[in-house]
Amino acid sequence: MRAAVGLMLSHGSVEPVMSRPDYEQTALHHGCLLVLLRGVGPSKPRTLQRAFEKVRRVNNIKVNDSSGATRSVWVRYIHDHPVEHNDWGDFQSHRRVLGLITIGKFENQTELNELCRQHESLKVRYGSTLYETRAIFVGPEADASNHTDGVDGTVNAHAQQQELETIGEHCNDVSTPTKPRLQDEYTTPSNFKAQAFFYREQDSCADLEPRICDFVNALFWVLESRRLERAREKPDKVSLLLAPFEKRDFVGLDMESRNNRKRCVGRVMKNLADLSLQAGLVEDSLSLYHNANETLRSVGDSLWVGACEEGLCSASAMLLYPQLHEMETLHRNASLQEAGTSPLRNMSEKWRASDATKKVNTPDANNISNNMLNNVADTRITSNSSSCSSVSSILTTNSSASGTPTTSSSSTSTISAATFGHQQRNGELPGNILKAEEITNYYRKAIINYSKYRHAAIIETEAALKATRVCIEQNRPLDVAMFLQNILYINLSMTEAERVKRFEIITELYQQIGYQRKAAFFQRLAALKHVQQGSQAPDWNQSYRLMLCSFTGYLLSLDPLEVLENAAGWPALQIDLVQSLITAARRLGHSALATRHMTFLLQTQWDNMSSTEQSEMAVQLQNLSAQCEGSPVPLVLENGTVIPPANLTDLPYCMELQVKDLPAHLRPQRIKIAKADSGPFLFTPIHLNSLDRRDKKKEKNKIAFHWVQNDLSEVSVRLRNPLPFELIITDMRLLTNGVVFESLPQTIILQPHVPTNVSLHGTPIETGQLDLQGYSTHTLGVKSNCRLKHMRGRSFPPNFLVDVIPALPRIDVKTSLPQTATFSNMNSADIVVTSASLTLYNGESASCTITITNESSTLQVEHFELNINSNVDQEVQKKIFRIDEKDLQDKLPIAPLASISFVVHIYAEADFVCPIPAASLHSTAAGGGEYGPSSLTHYSSNLSTSGHASLPSRVSSPQHRRIDPQCASFRSTMSAAQHSLATLSLQPASGTGPPSIGSQYTQHIEAQLRIKYSGGEALTAGYCRQCAVSFNLELLPSAQITSWDVLPAEIASQFYLVLDISNLTAQEMSLNYTHNKNILIEAKESCRVPIPVDRCSLEQVCAARAAEYAENMERELCFRTQLLSFSDALSKLCSTHIAERVKINWLLTGTDIQGIASLRGIVLTQAMIDLTTVSPLQWFISFQDTPVQQHGEVVCVVGQHSMLSIKLCNQSLQPLTNLELTIKFYQDYLNGIENYNLETRVAISGPNIISIPILEKHEQTQHICSVIFFTPGRFKTSIECVSRPQISTNATNDAALLTRSCPGATNLGQLETLASSQQPHLNIMLESSYDEQQTHVWKFIPPIEVTVVEQQ
Repeated sequence: MRAAVGLMLSHGSVEPVMSRPDYEQTALHHGCLLVLLRGVGPSKPRTLQRAFEKVRRVNNIKVNDSSGATRSVWVRYIHDHPVEHNDWGDFQSHRRVLGLITIGKFENQTELNELCRQHESLKVRYGSTLYETRAIFVGPEADASNHTDGVDGTVNAHAQQQELETIGEHCNDVSTPTKPRLQDEYTTPSNFKAQAFFYREQDSCADLEPRICDFVNALFWVLESRRLERAREKPDKVSLLLAPFEKRDFVGLDMESRNNRKRCVGRVMKNLADLSLQAGLVEDSLSLYHNANETLRSVGDSLWVGACEEGLCSASAMLLYPQLHEMETLHRNASLQEAGTSPLRNMSEKWRASDATKKVNTPDANNISNNMLNNVADTRITSNSSSCSSVSSILTTNSSASGTPTTSSSSTSTISAATFGHQQRNGELPGNILKAEEITNYYRKAIINYSKYRHAAIIETEAALKATRVCIEQNRPLDVAMFLQNILYINLSMTEAERVKRFEIITELYQQIGYQRKAAFFQRLAALKHVQQGSQAPDWNQSYRLMLCSFTGYLLSLDPLEVLENAAGWPALQIDLVQSLITAARRLGHSALATRHMTFLLQTQWDNMSSTEQSEMAVQLQNLSAQCEGSPVPLVLENGTVIPPANLTDLPYCMELQVKDLPAHLRPQRIKIAKADSGPFLFTPIHLNSLDRRDKKKEKNKIAFHWVQNDLSEVSVRLRNPLPFELIITDMRLLTNGVVFESLPQTIILQPHVPTNVSLHGTPIETGQLDLQGYSTHTLGVKSNCRLKHMRGRSFPPNFLVDVIPALPRIDVKTSLPQTATFSNMNSADIVVTSASLTLYNGESASCTITITNESSTLQVEHFELNINSNVDQEVQKKIFRIDEKDLQDKLPIAPLASISFVVHIYAEADFVCPIPAASLHSTAAGGGEYGPSSLTHYSSNLSTSGHASLPSRVSSPQHRRIDPQCASFRSTMSAAQHSLATLSLQPASGTGPPSIGSQYTQHIEAQLRIKYSGGEALTAGYCRQCAVSFNLELLPSAQITSWDVLPAEIASQFYLVLDISNLTAQEMSLNYTHNKNILIEAKESCRVPIPVDRCSLEQVCAARAAEYAENMERELCFRTQLLSFSDALSKLCSTHIAERVKINWLLTGTDIQGIASLRGIVLTQAMIDLTTVSPLQWFISFQDTPVQQHGEVVCVVGQHSMLSIKLCNQSLQPLTNLELTIKFYQDYLNGIENYNLETRVAISGPNIISIPILEKHEQTQHICSVIFFTPGRFKTSIECVSRPQISTNATNDAALLTRSCPGATNLGQLETLASSQQPHLNIMLESSYDEQQTHVWKFIPPIEVTVVEQQ
């Protein structure tokens, strides 16, 4: 014992202290053999990666000991191990380096010698603990002359020969190798005593793993021998094992005392437990740890008690959690890196939630391990001294080791990449094993014991890390946090790099339990330690990497869209972190990264910053982007990390985005096609189009209108600048998808906090569906793609879908008339492209030439359609505007860049006839029973005298009545003594309809000539464009017919139409009212002109009656209550007859302004109608048996009677009923006075009023009377026949019955034929069917002039 103390003192006063903690050490490493795997020589380890991989695969072997039991021996490979750590091998045997493997590459003998020298120096350095060493040398390839010609058939033989060369065996039955052996070409130095393996660079190293297996096997047997030696030592002969810092603590102490003797025994027992654990005897180590713990605790040896407690935890963990070995093995095989981390460390979602104890005993774990074993069983290779074993031999389990194993020269080792067989896997766990919850308590006790010793700080740190990893496996996050927190309070003398390493390990462990926030905190601490003030070589690269990795803990993501979507975390911390990241990127010189992160900061934290901070950050971004412009593309770092693009979607802030339709005159419209007749059904499910309707519901963001290919399109954006300074935006474009779209750049300057409307334009190049996704901007030096779906806080759809139709031609429209200041106030005024103004007098004609130019360079105008809309009635419009569309269609198609012209003829249509008040006409019609002189007075009293003052009072101009010339209902009145006056005018406009056209006042007419045109593929698709020309017409009054009358003419076939015409212009007017008669009318004056007009023939009257009957029968069949009257049809016929035959041409003297005043719409009374139409009666009159000729003179003698014979013949197509023939003599004083009181001057023998009940068709009747004149003089004879309606009710009903029952009778002849075969009383109906509700007067014209003389 004293000799041992002397030996301790001889080592000097320097205390060996562990240089740094082994942060990768776990509880399972207590049972592993430590092997130093080192690369030597100038070559980088990557070139020797294959050799390193094969060595690392051998991390576990199965060894049969002398008793036949199978032990599982684990190996831990490390790249670096401080020499001073070997001094702690007595305290914890797993800290000793037991084996050395060096791998190097050489090209010549000199380099090989250097590799051997480095290997020997490592042997000397770790020689106190090394058991075995191996050297692996990779040499150059053989010369090309020694190679074969590359025949594929020799590949297998070559591989076999190479394997034999590498192993060093010679077989007589193998042919000469194609390559020379490396050991034959190169030799190792004489002082190199280690075993070396030679391989060429391209060799597969197939036998390397068996050789490493032999190497591990050798290590095991040396270890086993040491364990046996330690086990055979007698308690009273054992030496005191010491930790390096304890050597001076026992100087001068009595080593033979009882406590010291127990201390020696306890420490040796603890050392034996360590060796047993490394040798695969886990159960034996548990017992030894318990015994040593009790022995050392009794003497108060706290340091070694803590080591015993830690050993108990490690041994229990190996039995409870054998999958930890499996996970480490699988990870090493996947990553092939010593310092690699487990997938569990980087993926918190794999945090195991089940209890650790259940994992060991559940059959699922066994199934998983068996499946994994089957997957890697093909990698098993047996050693040279053992035969090939089956997969079942790997799964062979052995009973618990019992007895003392003895040395044996024969052993069999098996290599397994992931071996799961364990002797306690399927059996019961030993009784002295620590339970899962006890492991944590024992680790806590061990750490407390370690904390009592200042020199054991590193041991304490490693114990806390081991406890942390076990608690992670046990799913105890709070205990993990407790152990990790304890690490921070351990006082260690470390460099800054070691502090950074400690923070990184703590970060990694926190991530494994899901404490991302704490992990990020320590990760950021590590990043700051890399670049803290005073550091001589700040590592900004590592600082940047660590801060970038800490994003997850601060609930940040590299993708700004994800950050905005989650909206979680602590904004102040996040802003500070990103700013630190920007600083690191700048110090690294990565301007693009700094710009990207600043853009990320503005995009994600804009709402969390004050206005001052926003302004400052914007200025910083502008300064950063001046060095490197930001672009919306991902950035890839050197380590493969992808930094997604960041876009300034809120800078500027988009308040509104609206897709604009094309200008109205360029918008595509559907060409209307007449609907096909789908049959008698009003509804059919075939045309339901329910599928289309469902699609429309889904596409709520689809725009209703269309854009046109190659036409400039517009999107309106309303932007606001949230910054306190001007914001310049350049290269602002639309973002689209789908069809090819050429977007035009826009540059704008936004004032602070002022909303601004911006129009973005572009041209679709193709047809199809265009996807408008947003817009791109270039502001503050950053290009951003601002998509609608990423704009938060606004009700924007994710996109807009616009259909692009084929290209349409464009035309330019010009007119020959001057334009107006305003285009149009009508509907669809937005399609007007040009205008034309014209001033005309009523009745004047003009023309307008319109020139159409095809502005398209490639498309023809193939479809051209004209339509006129105005504020007047359609019928009047047709008379005002007239276009020769046939001539226009002959000019189509319009070639590209060509022009055509067409003429629009314009006529100033107006009512030249003064209107009549409605009340007067209706009142007259209502008094149907009053006829004769009294009706004229009644009619005249209701007329308003608005005519010219110079005209007679009886010729008046009623007002305020407008009747359509074709469909208006006509009314008339009878006049016995005088001819009344009336007018016809246009239908009055309703409140919503167009205004009327009059001739008394200036009229303004607005009209649009709408042009629809198309061509090319768009025409095939059914699309066209529509534009319009606005016409503003000013119609000035010219001539007006204020009054009119109808008088009998000198001949029976004509009548005189007497008109009062006023000149409403300010110039003298020349009026031509017949072919050879003109009259001048002063301005604002009027004149009266007679115009002879041919009467309307009986054939026309009969045709009008037939049309009336046909329409009435149709109305009866359709159950219409309102029937037409024959008087209406006849009045309309006479009015049309006059309008067609009378045209009044006027000319303003001194000018070329001329026009035509039409009598269209003139209204006639019944008396006028009777004079206008040819009489149905044919007169044969004779006086004294002498036929009376027209304008002939009859001479009679006073006192002599003269015979007057009157014969009537019915020339009409129907009978005449209720006729009264009246004979009157009167004297005309030629001054407007007629004397009918001639009782003393003339006498008639016989009645002067004769009633004729009925006068059949072509029937004649005659009346003869004698006349005696008492005084000489000139007399006139008025002979007239009056038809009065006197029809019985039965006859009327029968007539109605006949009308309803005879729809086939379309004319009077058919009615008459049908009536002859019906009841007798129908004859009466037909006799009264001419016009039973009107009184007709037919006179013999002219009156007979009789000259009475005294004597002949």
